[in-house]
Amino acid sequence: MQACRMTITTSADGVENTIVREGKMELSLSEVILCYREENAFIRMRLQGENAEIERQGDYSLYLTLKRGEICKGEIGIGGNGGEIETYAHKINYSISKDSVLLSLHYDLIISGEKQKMKLRLISRLKGEL
Repeated sequence: MQACRMTITTSADGVENTIVREGKMELSLSEVILCYREENAFIRMRLQGENAEIERQGDYSLYLTLKRGEICKGEIGIGGNGGEIETYAHKINYSISKDSVLLSLHYDLIISGEKQKMKLRLISRLKGEL
């Protein structure tokens, strides 16, 4: 894995937030792996074809599987208690160049039948190429 800088913009039900993080990125012809740390967490994303996985470990845990056009089961854990959540991915798009990745995810997070509209846009560039 190589060092990178990521700009991550998330939107939950229309409320947008942008952060910049230092992280690590692995690019290959078949998949992309992106990892970064937040104050109380470690996040890992894996992109392969029209599928994405998001895993968060820390003050709360989260594991999401996204497959375009499908409802997928996931997990969330807070304070030692865990539960099941579902996702429905509308859009999983990413482009890879020799030194960067541009990712766009649009999905519903479904908790107890209630949908929360989520969007994630991520730009990651290898640090040697800044």
